[in-house]
Amino acid sequence: MMDPTGGSSAVVVANLNKWDLDLSTDTVDVTAFQDTNKVYVQGLPDIKGTLTGLWDSGSLEVFNVSLGTVAAFLKLIPYSIDAATFFSGKAWLSSSISVDAKGAVTIGGKFVAAGAWTLAHS
Repeated sequence: MMDPTGGSSAVVVANLNKWDLDLSTDTVDVTAFQDTNKVYVQGLPDIKGTLTGLWDSGSLEVFNVSLGTVAAFLKLIPYSIDAATFFSGKAWLSSSISVDAKGAVTIGGKFVAAGAWTLAHS
């Protein structure tokens, strides 16, 4: 789900069929002399991901956001039967399209965090 205006009124983005979310966190090596193993401190999360789907000329939100100057609000729901559990936050999007004479026209995109993200769970 996405709100292209950056608000929190996310709606279903038509024909998307896959998304990936990477919640990796930076670590910094702070190993000192005489430590018996490497020691790390945790840095900041580097939230990013990808979106994929099928072309639909009636649903161009991913491309409009990519070409615009506003970070979209994304609401990523892993399991539609449990829609109360989701990841959300603002993101900068980039998009792509792949046209194949032997297959479906597909779209894709990458996103990176444009602010804080949360995990909601009831």
